[in-house]
Amino acid sequence: MENIIIFASMTAAMKARDALKQNRISSRVIRTPAKLRRGSCGYSLIVPKRFPDAVEIIRERGIPFKGIHAGDAR
Repeated sequence: MENIIIFASMTAAMKARDALKQNRISSRVIRTPAKLRRGSCGYSLIVPKRFPDAVEIIRERGIPFKGIHAGDAR
């Protein structure tokens, strides 16, 4: 099962990845899976652990994201 945070741009995904890293939360930037793209070709973060914490940190930092998906997106 993969927990994914969806972003509109690579820049936003990288900012979020760096914010999570500062808080010792691992994540990995990927192209958003096709079935989750919703008409755009954005990027996402896979967050294997501490997903609720990760979403909260990204919100607190004001990093815009398009949505979240909890589960297997492949």
